[in-house]
Amino acid sequence: MNASLLKTVTAVGALALGLAACGGSSKEAADELVYWSMWKAGEPQAKVLESAIASFTKETGVKVKVEWKGRDVAKQLAPTLNTRNVPADLVDSADRFVKSTFVATGQGRDLTGVYAREIPGETGKKVGDVIDQKYRDYATQDGKAWLVPYEVLAEQIWYDGNALKDVAAAPPQNWADFVALLDKRKAARGGGPLALDADIADYSAFWTYHAVLRDLGPGAFGAAATDKTGAKFDDPAFVTAIQKIEQIVKGGYFVKGYDGSKFPAIQQKWAGGDADFLLLGTFAPSETKPSAKEGFEYRSFPFPKGATGQQTQEISLIGFAIPAQARNADAAERFIAHFMNKDRLSKIASEANNITPRADIDVPSVLADVKKTLDTAETHAALDGVKMDHADWYTKVFQPVNTDLITGKLSAAEFVAKLKSTSVDFWKLNA
Repeated sequence: MNASLLKTVTAVGALALGLAACGGSSKEAADELVYWSMWKAGEPQAKVLESAIASFTKETGVKVKVEWKGRDVAKQLAPTLNTRNVPADLVDSADRFVKSTFVATGQGRDLTGVYAREIPGETGKKVGDVIDQKYRDYATQDGKAWLVPYEVLAEQIWYDGNALKDVAAAPPQNWADFVALLDKRKAARGGGPLALDADIADYSAFWTYHAVLRDLGPGAFGAAATDKTGAKFDDPAFVTAIQKIEQIVKGGYFVKGYDGSKFPAIQQKWAGGDADFLLLGTFAPSETKPSAKEGFEYRSFPFPKGATGQQTQEISLIGFAIPAQARNADAAERFIAHFMNKDRLSKIASEANNITPRADIDVPSVLADVKKTLDTAETHAALDGVKMDHADWYTKVFQPVNTDLITGKLSAAEFVAKLKSTSVDFWKLNA
């Protein structure tokens, strides 16, 4: 080989090696995918995903190394995202964790391209075609998609339809109807009909923020939370909404022992028939089923309408995200499209008993009431997006003050005054 040709071959070889070192080999990109999941091995969703992973590998040849990390998956991944060694190509988690981990830091891949992918096995259908538009809008910011959802969660007031047939026939529509129902059930029981494990700050928060949003409308809770002057807490309508919570606390409508409970003691008692109503997410049936009395029929209704007269429904999503520096992003996108196939995704409903974002997948019978509300009401982010976008305010300011309200340590007026002052102090330090 002459010297000139030798130099050319050597240069080309060096270039190829350099490209492989910088970006990973094409074989690695095509043949392997690392997936970190929020589920634990053995959970219903994990089993559904395992089945989809097996079929994906069989059809594409791409091996998926899945790690069942549990609920803190986003927190575990976050420190690696701005490095060259991001350990996962694909992650799934609750919307608030994905948004705070990927969107706020700019470390998430724009998933608009995933929505444009055709779903394997459904000729002519793209991912974006089958996901309800309201969920697509929810998972998009500044024109970029940050999440592809596969599970929809919503909060409602749960009860036993077999035990409360009159409620099933005519659920309460407004606050006055609801209180009248509580009075009726309190008299029949000789005690409070509302179940709550108040040691779970999120569950206590459900009551307060629902009351605010029903009276002031979606966006009002978030606007007050981020008002650095605290002025929005002075709105008479805000105080009036909080007085509804004071009313049910002072009225003895919560079951005895709720304020000293240890989760899940009270919700187990509710499932056993020792209380009538439980405000909780769509995971309530699967979570309480082991404690449910024989013949328990899971029914639900949305939190009653307030001063606006508008029925809204809080939602949150669980779905997929891809790190911006994922080595095998294309393979991750291919898996998402694979999983969104109707036959595969439907198992989230039929086997994991949850609602999917595809309108053409039947919901579990225990969630039929929730689906009816989702189809007719305006939807918005759970906790008005505050837990997702302003987690520190929510946990450090709101939760402690709210727990004192729910457990009867503060009146409505005291709650509002304290929330205002602590919020102003918080934003002075965190502007």
